[in-house]
Amino acid sequence: MSDDRLERAADRSEILDVALRSWLYRDHGTWDALIDCFHADAHIVNSWFEGNAHQFIEQSRNMMSGHDPGDSQKHFAGNHDVATNGERALCEYYLTLHQRRRIDGYLFDLQTWSSVLDMFERRDGSWRVIGRWSIYEKDRMDAHKPGEVPAAFFDNMDLSPFPEALQYHCWRNARDSGRMPAENIVIEGSGRAKATREAARRWRDGGPLPWGG
Repeated sequence: MSDDRLERAADRSEILDVALRSWLYRDHGTWDALIDCFHADAHIVNSWFEGNAHQFIEQSRNMMSGHDPGDSQKHFAGNHDVATNGERALCEYYLTLHQRRRIDGYLFDLQTWSSVLDMFERRDGSWRVIGRWSIYEKDRMDAHKPGEVPAAFFDNMDLSPFPEALQYHCWRNARDSGRMPAENIVIEGSGRAKATREAARRWRDGGPLPWGG
């Protein structure tokens, strides 16, 4: 194997390792390790936040500290695609979020399916995330014990303020912490999803940061 191929393979391995570890650290609440996965000027756009990644991590820490002790969440990532160009790279992969939440005394299981588009930049020899978009596909919410939750619970849910593809996910965020969907939330199949991927590719190929940094 040529030296170039070995170097590209090593870069892809490091990039993927950082991307996947970031979700493990978030689930475990290992906040200092999570911060180390992102450059200080990194940008994040997800369902409830748009802005600096380190500020997002701090807000996530505060939000998780208010959860019911029985709540849980796990992110599962896979089917990755890494494309490098010198000191820049894109890493896109599927992400499934599984959550157990107690709401009004009832247990619910929630799932959210999305793709994550990570922009990586190598500085001082280390790859870290400089930009991350969550591109949402669909979600669902189920009573943990079938038949336990009265139909009126679901009938009384006002889902109208939220994107159809992500209604339960956004309803939960709004109910738990008052966080409404981010202005630039990205839904799979939309014009915004196409524009997001195009902007990320232009940056990888030498263009400006998509958020004007």
